[in-house]
Amino acid sequence: MSESATHLEDGPIVVGIKPGLPSRLIETAERTAGSMDCAVIFAYVELNSALVELEYTEPRTRDSLDPEIDEEMSAVAAAISDMLTAALAESRVQWSFRVLAGDPASALSRLAADVGSRMLIVGTRRHGALHRVEEFFTGSLAKALAMGQDRPVLLVPMIQEAPPPE
Repeated sequence: MSESATHLEDGPIVVGIKPGLPSRLIETAERTAGSMDCAVIFAYVELNSALVELEYTEPRTRDSLDPEIDEEMSAVAAAISDMLTAALAESRVQWSFRVLAGDPASALSRLAADVGSRMLIVGTRRHGALHRVEEFFTGSLAKALAMGQDRPVLLVPMIQEAPPPE
């Protein structure tokens, strides 16, 4: 059986996450992992950093995906970790959180390959002029992953959530 045919049978789910994403992405990842009886790795990709390995001649290691974390990145990572901890406090799904570096599509793809992920989950772009400008400069992560993967990619529509009632 080919490697791509086994992706749905084993390994964790990798979820691309960033600050400000609606909770429906976390909820979708939790429900999907629960139904597949697998773990979830939430991964935040820091755009303003570079990968540890700069020389292509050197072998890649697990540390290759990990960025050098400064104070600002540490604060963002802590905020995401706190958000995940709160959202998944009652969950029975095993989960972890990683901070990666570089291009989001490449970093998530490499993580998925390294951990033998059965699938990737990412949010689609939000609507509105500001988000279209952001996509113009950064590209669409969902499109890049969906077009360049040998494993399934679940795209979760990112609609604006209503603020909680006061």
